Amino acid sequence: MLSTSVKSEIRKALAPDILAFAKATGISREDGFDLDKVRLDALQIPVNNKKNKLYIVHWGDMLFGVNGAIWIVEVNSHKGRNLIAPDEGRNRGRSFSGWGMQTLSSENGSYPELMFASKGYYAGGGAKADAQCVRKVGAFYKINTCPAGCDDNLNSR
Repeated sequence: MLSTSVKSEIRKALAPDILAFAKATGISREDGFDLDKVRLDALQIPVNNKKNKLYIVHWGDMLFGVNGAIWIVEVNSHKGRNLIAPDEGRNRGRSFSGWGMQTLSSENGSYPELMFASKGYYAGGGAKADAQCVRKVGAFYKINTCPAGCDDNLNSR
């Protein structure tokens, strides 16, 4: 369970991105949108860094179906910040999308490479999972090539 202060820092860090995502998808106050009531599900990801904690945060609203907005948030004793590069978020609001994630490696020092799974379709029909891998480069997470066989392994589960 996350502390109240961590939840607060995550919400503050993501407020501009949540508002941008809501605006881009046509969600408004008239639809009942309230930033303070947005359900955010967070999972702490182990990192080799004593000062910062890393969280994967999902907009836990079924309004978006299976592939909801996913953020990577770093929280330290001062504040939280979205680690998705401004030019990398595929969705508005500097977010990736999907319904699941996996830690792939920690080769990048203290920040692990991550894979997000999203719902997709095979050419000609049929559901499948699509993998999107990301790695921290400089100050932000950016899209990276997935390891060989990543999509096949994901779809064999």
